[in-house]
Amino acid sequence: SHAIQKCCDYIELSLDRRIRTADLAALAGYSEYYLTEKFKAETGQSLSNYIRYVKVERAKVLLETSNMSVKEIADSLAFNTANYFIQCFRDTTGYTPAQYRKRFQRARL
Repeated sequence: SHAIQKCCDYIELSLDRRIRTADLAALAGYSEYYLTEKFKAETGQSLSNYIRYVKVERAKVLLETSNMSVKEIADSLAFNTANYFIQCFRDTTGYTPAQYRKRFQRARL
């Protein structure tokens, strides 16, 4: 739907800050509860999982294309702590950010 696409676009453009359900609900014109239910029904994943996934995808690009430290990447993507970022990254990819970067660099050689 248009409202859910609008939320996805907002998330993509707001990876450098904390993204709150309340802000997305206001953007879509829905209550927080209705937005979370509608989002899950349309995308197959929860709003928080989607936000985490998109942030991890951006982190992968940063790990591949920059020399930013893991902490700098965590900070730039508005994770609460570097440890939480590492945990989210590992849960999503199966690798820590350092392992991912090393693996990617090896693959390019």
